[in-house]
Amino acid sequence: MKTARVFKSGNSQAVRLPRDFNLDVAKVQVFWKDGDVVLRPLKRTWQDYFDRGRKFSDDFSESIEDMALEENVQW
Repeated sequence: MKTARVFKSGNSQAVRLPRDFNLDVAKVQVFWKDGDVVLRPLKRTWQDYFDRGRKFSDDFSESIEDMALEENVQW
C-alpha cells in the first residue's frame, strides 16, 4: 500500500499523490464512503455543458441560413 503526504495549502488541506496515482484530469469528485475519503475523476456530461450557459458574444447569430447548393462545383 502506498502512502501520500497531507499538507496545508492556504486555508485548505492538500494531498500529494504518488506518481503511480497521477490523474489525467483537472478536477475530481471528493466524497466520503464508509469512513474513507474517495477521489474520483470528474466525468463531464452534456448536462454540465448546458448548465454552464451561453458562451457566445451578444452579436452571435441564433440561426444561420443555409446557402444555396452550387450545382457545378469543380473539385
